[in-house]
Amino acid sequence: MYEDQPMEELQEEPTQELEVGIEYEEEAANGYLEGLLDQGNIVEELDASENAEATQKILGLYEETCRSMGKWLKKYKRAINLAKLQAMSGETEIEEKSFPFEGASLVMLPFVTEAMLDFNSRTAPELVWSENVAHGKIYGENSKEKEERAKRVSRYINYQLSEAMPNWRDEQDKLLMILPGPGTCYKKTYYNADKDEVASDLYLADEIKFDMDCKNFHDAPDKFIDRKYTRNEVIGFIRGEQQWNLVESELEEDKEDFEYVEAYTWLSLDDDELKAPYTAIICKDSQKIVALYPYYDEDTIKRNDDDEVVSIDTLDCFTQYRFLPDPDGGPMGLGWGILFGPMFDSINTNVRQLIDSGTLANTAANSGLIAMSTTNSRGNSVQAGPIEVQLGQLTPVPVRGNGGLAQDVVQFPFAGPNQTLFQLMEYLVQNARSMTNAAINVEANAGEAASLYLARLQQGLKVPNSITMRVYSAAKKELKKIGILDHKHFDDAKYNKVLDEQSQFSMEKDFDPADCDTVLVSDPSQGSDIERVQRAQAVLDKAETQPQQVINYRLAVLEWLKAMKTPNIEELAPEPDPNAQDPQQQMMFAQMQMEA
Repeated sequence: MYEDQPMEELQEEPTQELEVGIEYEEEAANGYLEGLLDQGNIVEELDASENAEATQKILGLYEETCRSMGKWLKKYKRAINLAKLQAMSGETEIEEKSFPFEGASLVMLPFVTEAMLDFNSRTAPELVWSENVAHGKIYGENSKEKEERAKRVSRYINYQLSEAMPNWRDEQDKLLMILPGPGTCYKKTYYNADKDEVASDLYLADEIKFDMDCKNFHDAPDKFIDRKYTRNEVIGFIRGEQQWNLVESELEEDKEDFEYVEAYTWLSLDDDELKAPYTAIICKDSQKIVALYPYYDEDTIKRNDDDEVVSIDTLDCFTQYRFLPDPDGGPMGLGWGILFGPMFDSINTNVRQLIDSGTLANTAANSGLIAMSTTNSRGNSVQAGPIEVQLGQLTPVPVRGNGGLAQDVVQFPFAGPNQTLFQLMEYLVQNARSMTNAAINVEANAGEAASLYLARLQQGLKVPNSITMRVYSAAKKELKKIGILDHKHFDDAKYNKVLDEQSQFSMEKDFDPADCDTVLVSDPSQGSDIERVQRAQAVLDKAETQPQQVINYRLAVLEWLKAMKTPNIEELAPEPDPNAQDPQQQMMFAQMQMEA
């Protein structure tokens, strides 16, 4: 379950290292690291004292990373609450307000939510729900054999994303919905040894902890994930192939959930001072490492001519999705909820004030004070101190003497909503919409050429398209990791069963990353659906009106049909028979025969 398998992206060596020395035989030194790869849980390589020492150092690093992310996590929480339309007072969620009166407005305008829906609707059709999300790309000179190989890779990878990884589409759709709010999400791509399948799990921005002082996420030497497992899951890890170093009887009887820290860090398990990357599972209750797995493989170990280990690189299983880069050069992405959080707070505050002032103005006629005559009091005043009043009713106040009804009633003066405040809110709303591009709509003018409309449309969609390109780049990295894992953990029987062809093929050879890559089917540079349709329409218009046969008219029609996502294109516009005569020539020949 935690056996993360090789990636080719490399990671710098850590700035903080842990040392755990153990005795081992000198003659086994050269192959020690490689010998740990096939052993599964290697926590027994640590004795009790070494385990405790390593645990305390790892948890110390974990606490430091949590502190370094504290300021950013506050911004993240505000962005999530803006997306959820949850009102906040400082860092506390509020369900009701008592100022300026009980039941005051908590309304919030859904700018972040609207922008999230807009972005998801642009990207999800091709990055999630398309029948063919990815395809194989073969490097080198093109040939029929390579084309057939690319088709096989495409067929299997799309089956894998839709069937073998059943949660991939749902989690990718969730990622594209959440990303515009906080601006950062993660995918962890690894080989699940328990299920014998490649997996790619979604993690939100607050679920993975690392040192925020690092230049970027991949340079962070230590990464941590907070995990919570049920009692049944923990018992399964103890009894199953994971062989967790825990005793079932020591689990607290009255607890059903147990907290763990999954740490990707660096340790030295031998006398060599060079550290190696490992995945450590630490139980918070027992304060010890219960499982330890190598976070490297044979390909990431570099040796010199004397067979000495020179460097060890990690298996980069994490893919960071970023919406906008941080202008400060920080490692986290920025979303609309973080970037425009203060502006959205001001807009929401203005809306609430306008609603509250309207409520007060509507109830002003029924709110105020009414004099209540009394003859038992002495002096000039009959009541001292504050008077409790309630909105929507006249509060009796004892006074001395009698007066007319008009003089006995004092109504509260409320001026109603402020026009200047309303104009200010409209100004902020307009600026917020222009940046988030939520619900952007570029209308075509009557009689406007398709090429001119396309140019205006592309100009209006430059900002969302640039963001889309960034997300496509991250998705391509994730798909590349999946392709490499398919090469490392090939299953020819399953591969050929999915292909269902007469010949048998090698999955290891087809997915060889040396000359094969897994890439996205759709081209993000082509923009949205409406852009593709207008581009194809402009080419088709030119092909129809060209004075000379320069543009292939049939190909222009086919591209237009593809952009319109027309089904059964091959049947609708079949390949012409090269031996068949041109219909126009046949008509001319028939006319000549009739005249003769």
